[in-house]
Amino acid sequence: MGAVLDSWLVPLVAACAVTVSALWLILSRLRQFALDTPNHRSLHEVPVPRTGGLAVIAGVASGLMVSQLFLSPGILLAFLALFAVSLIDDLRPLRARTRFFVQVLSVLLVLYTLAPEVPHWLIWVPLLLGGVWVINLYNFMDGMDGFAGGMTAIGFASLGLISVLSGAVELAGICFLVAGCSVVFLYYNWPQARIFLGDAGSTVIGLAVFSVSITGWQQNVFHWLVPLLIFSPFWLDATVTLLIRVARGERWWEAHREHLYQRMALRFGVKVSLCVELSVMLSTSLMAVLLVVSGLV
Repeated sequence: MGAVLDSWLVPLVAACAVTVSALWLILSRLRQFALDTPNHRSLHEVPVPRTGGLAVIAGVASGLMVSQLFLSPGILLAFLALFAVSLIDDLRPLRARTRFFVQVLSVLLVLYTLAPEVPHWLIWVPLLLGGVWVINLYNFMDGMDGFAGGMTAIGFASLGLISVLSGAVELAGICFLVAGCSVVFLYYNWPQARIFLGDAGSTVIGLAVFSVSITGWQQNVFHWLVPLLIFSPFWLDATVTLLIRVARGERWWEAHREHLYQRMALRFGVKVSLCVELSVMLSTSLMAVLLVVSGLV
């Protein structure tokens, strides 16, 4: 842990400071920029800016620059392409095929850069589908105050701790940057939220989850089951809901309010639902850490 503090404390402070500053700028000067107007599936009642992801991304990018950790061109291109198309979609909705094409391209770039030695295309195909699904499910699950921010903070903090235990200082530092900026964002996103992540935030974080998971797996930092367990509150809800809608013959690609977290929020209120979900997130993350410490995975 000492090595992580020595290398990443200043970048973490800088990242959080930039996130706070960016959120202040957005809320005080750019509040009318890309408002999320309530609709039939919304859990909020008044228009809210959906540009919080810009602040989180700016914070993480600043932290990486201060740390002097330079990402490879392939990774930069993947994240920039996804960020650009998602930001445009926040401002003016794009065709699904356009978003999907860029998502596939981004995941392919990540796989080509981080996992070039994957031995067979039979492994590449599920990895590609999994990466695109993570990007989309993070977007689907970003529908309740504090939910996506909480999962990001808890999930990346847990992966950071596990990376520390494995001696992967750089990966741990990146995880803690994302977790720290997410905690700052969570302060403004807590019910009643003053700002949302937006597509530009949720999709990029989804790609970050996938990228960190691939990196940890390829570098033998943690077993591939570890991120699956940590982020299970997200992917289980999204995947089971999707399969149920497909089985019913519903228009599964359309917006809805059938996720477990949405049903809980409608029945018990957002705050109760959020507390339950955060408790589950903490439990699965603690379980993952204990499994790693015990040597079971």
